[in-house]
Amino acid sequence: MRVESTPALIVAALLCWLIYTLFVWIRGVVHRRGLPEPSVAPGQLEIYQGQAFREMCRRAAYPGRRVMMTDYFAERGWNRADVMRILAELLKHKLIAVEGWRFGSYSVTHKGWAEYEGKLIWTGGEGVHISTGPGGFVVANVNSHHSVAHGGYGNRANAPDVPHQQLIDALRTDAETATSDEAVRAREYADDLAAAVDAQDADRTARVLERINALLSTATAAFTLARGLLPSGS
Repeated sequence: MRVESTPALIVAALLCWLIYTLFVWIRGVVHRRGLPEPSVAPGQLEIYQGQAFREMCRRAAYPGRRVMMTDYFAERGWNRADVMRILAELLKHKLIAVEGWRFGSYSVTHKGWAEYEGKLIWTGGEGVHISTGPGGFVVANVNSHHSVAHGGYGNRANAPDVPHQQLIDALRTDAETATSDEAVRAREYADDLAAAVDAQDADRTARVLERINALLSTATAAFTLARGLLPSGS
């Protein structure tokens, strides 16, 4: 009985492999169809590759978990052609894998996670501070004692300084006692803020801070530490 079933198992395995291979091929054709002109300069690809990989790892939290990155790509202004060029090396070396059918869905492989844990986890350092003043945010010299982001909540002056890393830590701590939905959002925003500071991206930092403000305006009393860092009425 076992001897007779072996060929059937081999045929079934080959059939499954062929079906999956066909699925991957068709998905690739669909994703490459009608690609726009790339907008990212070749010299920026390596930098953006590292940033995208770290963001995937932060969102995934562990290897094999599927994460949707379309919002991140849109936030960075990357089109599909840019994304495919930026992620080409990560896919080639099997640090990440494409998941599902939709464009923008990925997972971090065990090999990629080992790379992230060994070399790429951002530790935060000194952080960057928000100082008062009208206008947008200008972030420079991350991890320097003199790092300052000049700006304000709703462009209001006279707001107290808010250390970014302190706000990140407070969100993660408050999330431990928050409702499930709020906890997920708080951790995501903390990771997004850390990534924005790490990338020295002033516009992205401002957008993440706006989302944090929106969360805290409606969140439960669990977010006492994070609220204590923000100006009243923000």
